[in-house]
Amino acid sequence: MRKIVLFLSAWMFLLCTNVTAQQHGGKDAATGAIYGKLLDAQGSRPIEYASVAVLRPDSSVLTGMLSKPNGDFNFENMKAGRYVLKINFIGYETVYKTVQLTEKAAAVDAGNIKLKANVKSLAAVNVVGEKPAFTMAIDKRVFNVEKNLASIGGTATDVLKQVPSVSVDIDGNVSVRNGTPTIFIDGRPSTLTLDQIPADAIANIEVVTNPSAKYDAEGMSGILNIVLKKNRKAGINGLISAGVSSLGSTNGNVDFNVRQQKFNFFLNYGFRNRVSPMNSRLFSKNIGKDTTTYREQLQEGDLYRRFQTGRTGFDWFIDNRNTLTLSQSLTGGNFNRYNDQTQNEYDIKLQKVRYGTGINNSKNGFRNYTTQLGYKHTFAREGEELTADFTYNYATGDNSADYSLQYFDLKGNPTDMPRKPELRNSNGKGETVYLTGQLDYVRPFSETSKIEAGLRTNTRRFDNYTNTYGRNYPDGSFSLDTALSNNYHYQEQINAGYVSYTGAKNSFGYQVGLRAEQSYYTGETRLGQKDSYKIDYPVSLFPSVFLSQKLKGDHEFQLNYSRRIRRPWFRDLLPTIDYSGQYANRGNPDLKPEFTNSSELSYLKDFAHKHNLLVSLYYRNTDNAITDFYVDTVLTLNGQAQRVLLTYPINASTRNSYGAEITLRSQLTKAWDVTANINMAQTKISTVGTGNNLSNQGFTWFGKLNSNTKLPWDLTLQITGEYESRQILPQGERKPVWSTDAGVKKDMLKNKALSVSLTLNDVFNSDRNLSYTRTDFSETENYRARLTRELRLNATWRFGKMNNDKKHNSEPEEM
Repeated sequence: MRKIVLFLSAWMFLLCTNVTAQQHGGKDAATGAIYGKLLDAQGSRPIEYASVAVLRPDSSVLTGMLSKPNGDFNFENMKAGRYVLKINFIGYETVYKTVQLTEKAAAVDAGNIKLKANVKSLAAVNVVGEKPAFTMAIDKRVFNVEKNLASIGGTATDVLKQVPSVSVDIDGNVSVRNGTPTIFIDGRPSTLTLDQIPADAIANIEVVTNPSAKYDAEGMSGILNIVLKKNRKAGINGLISAGVSSLGSTNGNVDFNVRQQKFNFFLNYGFRNRVSPMNSRLFSKNIGKDTTTYREQLQEGDLYRRFQTGRTGFDWFIDNRNTLTLSQSLTGGNFNRYNDQTQNEYDIKLQKVRYGTGINNSKNGFRNYTTQLGYKHTFAREGEELTADFTYNYATGDNSADYSLQYFDLKGNPTDMPRKPELRNSNGKGETVYLTGQLDYVRPFSETSKIEAGLRTNTRRFDNYTNTYGRNYPDGSFSLDTALSNNYHYQEQINAGYVSYTGAKNSFGYQVGLRAEQSYYTGETRLGQKDSYKIDYPVSLFPSVFLSQKLKGDHEFQLNYSRRIRRPWFRDLLPTIDYSGQYANRGNPDLKPEFTNSSELSYLKDFAHKHNLLVSLYYRNTDNAITDFYVDTVLTLNGQAQRVLLTYPINASTRNSYGAEITLRSQLTKAWDVTANINMAQTKISTVGTGNNLSNQGFTWFGKLNSNTKLPWDLTLQITGEYESRQILPQGERKPVWSTDAGVKKDMLKNKALSVSLTLNDVFNSDRNLSYTRTDFSETENYRARLTRELRLNATWRFGKMNNDKKHNSEPEEM
């Protein structure tokens, strides 16, 4: 309300200045321009909607305008002479500044004009504002992580489970509209995994389902951008948080920020110690030439994820046109898994004939270093800017594993049937370097038209080796098992450039863009049968078209099209076998990128600023679709033949998907808002003509509900539930999954400086994964459960003190 009053007051003032200006208007030739920027004297924040009037020497008004959202103002077509700028805004002292235009100095930069707070005026103004938990636009949706209770003390995986439109499975694989999106951190690729990013370090999640040519073409289902927190509040401020859980997990986080004059320094440190009980059951029916047998593999254990992360950096506001940002982050820790396993074997009548016991343990350590350098220059013309940034990621890892399996007969005596005891151990290391450079330029021509262009280059290099040693019989010696070992080098480079034009005519808007990308891949195996490949993909073009029509009554239609690509990931290409009992998987060096043509029709309606409805119809056609393929095979491990179900990625011929997504955010009462999201899709995948003649199709739907309720005594109640229906697979299906989270938060102390939250994840202990796979010689049921019901208690204390160099005692502290 305050913002509306200020805007109307300023508008009425300018109306008067325009009338006065017209009364004094003449036909003198224009010779120059005056421009500048308005900033808050204490926080150096831009001031918008301030009245800026140009006065003649006799104090009569020549013209005027309102300052823009970034604080800029500019006056064109000004004749040479002496003028006085009068700046006035409610809550600030009036400022007068003299400027002189001459034939030699036809453009005058008035510089940064700082407005001092009017203490008496501020005392009468009380502003209460709060960001909503979820906001929607026609082309992007933003999820405010700070408002989410269920993810407090967790990681980015926990955050994404709460975001409407986003689905996360038990292994942390993310999907949007039944497809794989590209995940960025602050708009750039990263070597960090989602489980290595603390939830407390995330500001918001941006969901872009069909990006324009400005964005990377990578990702079948668009882009998820994880925006990290960066505090730019004036003075010294920050927060401290800590938490524990019923499973023995602990977490802590410290944010610290100092903003003084032209510099902003920020520091963040956090640690996570998470314990996740997990169990699985793999039951298979093996169809042989003469008989049918059954095998059951049971595993039960714990996953320990311990890591620390730190991030520091600064912003240098060189002047009101130029900003330089440098940041450095370090993440390191260990993800260790300890499993006890049991193998049960049955005959055709499901009578147990033998069993085996052993362990399947693994340890993975990692270190990740990220350096980012960014530069931004804004021009006097509103909206015109040039940005450049460089990101350097360096990651190292080490791994080790222990595996054992000893069979026994039903009397408990050791036996060599169906195979001799297995005993293996492995160790390895890996190194990753990821470089990204980008340059972007935006040039507006008017309030409704602009051109955008940019260049980008990515370089990734992976070096990885794993040595696996197995016990030989009968001498008991250990030797290198080349089937389970690897020494692999991989490198890729992707160069891209884009240009797009945005325009409008009345209520009709349009954007057309074209992106060109060129990529190079090299891979080399340096163990056993050495092999290498080199692939140079020619320039691929990725056009995009966006058409929008605004209608009366706050609603809008948009029709868009873009072409996307999904390139194989490093591990998709790695030929190394990962073996566990009767199951194994590997990569496929022959895998090719998939290309998707994506179309979307969207409708956005705002009802009295209380209810927002977004309806989207979409269609995706994918060639060379990357999908998993299952096959029964026999592996020779340490001289023993073992029958396993092997999975690896292949290129299917096509994947077609069409569906509808509906998102409704409703402020039902002043204290209760609900966001509901549902996605319905029909998908068909076919591998005909690829040598694997398989096809499957089916209908799936996904729904998510987020409810936020403000209760008395500064309490907030939040409930989130989601359901994902049966999902088709090329050779089977996955059963429905559902879960519910609930949390309550209590705000205390002055300015709600202390918050205590209590959340219960997976309230009904229902988050499980059950899938079925069928091949020519087997039928497999795979059940897995990683996270169980978990109660989390977290506390957050915020502190902050505004810069008091010029003391305004009545100005409240900013938290």
